[in-house]
Amino acid sequence: MEALHQANGAEFEIFTTAPRWFFEESLSGLFNYHEVACDVGFRQASALVVDIPATVAALDDMLPFDAGQVQALADVVTVSGCSAVLCDIAPMGIAVAERAGVPSVLLENFTWSWLYEPYWDEVPELARFSAELAAWRARATVLVQTEPLCEREPAAVFVDPISREPRTDPARTREALGVGREQKVVVITMGGYGEDMSFLDALRARPEITFLITGAHETERVENLRLFSNRAPIFMPDLLRAADAVVAKIGYGMVAEVWREGIPFGFVSRADFREMPPLEAFINRELQGFEIAPEAFAQGAWIERLDELLQMPRTPRSGGGAGAVAALLAGLLQQSASRR
Repeated sequence: MEALHQANGAEFEIFTTAPRWFFEESLSGLFNYHEVACDVGFRQASALVVDIPATVAALDDMLPFDAGQVQALADVVTVSGCSAVLCDIAPMGIAVAERAGVPSVLLENFTWSWLYEPYWDEVPELARFSAELAAWRARATVLVQTEPLCEREPAAVFVDPISREPRTDPARTREALGVGREQKVVVITMGGYGEDMSFLDALRARPEITFLITGAHETERVENLRLFSNRAPIFMPDLLRAADAVVAKIGYGMVAEVWREGIPFGFVSRADFREMPPLEAFINRELQGFEIAPEAFAQGAWIERLDELLQMPRTPRSGGGAGAVAALLAGLLQQSASRR
């Protein structure tokens, strides 16, 4: 979205339950925000634990899509003058695009039906929901798949990882954090979840390193720790560019942004989640770092390997998939405008 706005000044109607502030800090362009539950995915008990019963209940509430809601959203799309609908994995946007008479672009690195499949025998309802979501996926005007990819679709447009651009010079970010230019900095994040981090005392015992930690109860400075609550207005690409290493839960956004910066990565995986092997394979192929088991993360056992992580080389990259998708969307918008 940011790349498309920079290219041609595109504006956006955003339909999501992701918080408005996320888009305010990520987009420089104009957008209208609509709080709409248009996808379920997995309900989470914590950063590393999936709540299957809650997931099934949420899917049962959403599927099949409510015709009245689809029409109402299509009306907003039409009145707003939208020329296309970009769906971030969420197939509801395809139904809305069809009703509004505009093309749909489905962007994915996995599908929900693929992720639900291992649970089908245990939870048959997920097989039914998977079939319905897969049927909508097949109706997208254009399918775009991004690396790191879970399952290749030959007919799809294939692009590099998509990540947000940093906005602030690393020296300015460090100055704002009260960190010296020569100080080693490590980012620790579990993707917005407030995990128990009983290892903070062990981090304070490494005063030569500053730790930037998200998911804390309060935003505060404690010696060499910079703690950020989930309410703090931090922009992760800026933190990563100013840091020397990151310890984090694996997730698409984090992997893509670490790939762009080429920063050494201590990654926490989830053995019971189907997306993990493809993400791990990409990390092992493209990045410097090592895996941290969930129990080792919780116990702080990884701290003794910090020097090893910090000695690994940094390999930043230019570009990424955002520009390629923006160019594709620009072409669709031009075609759509010429037909009106």
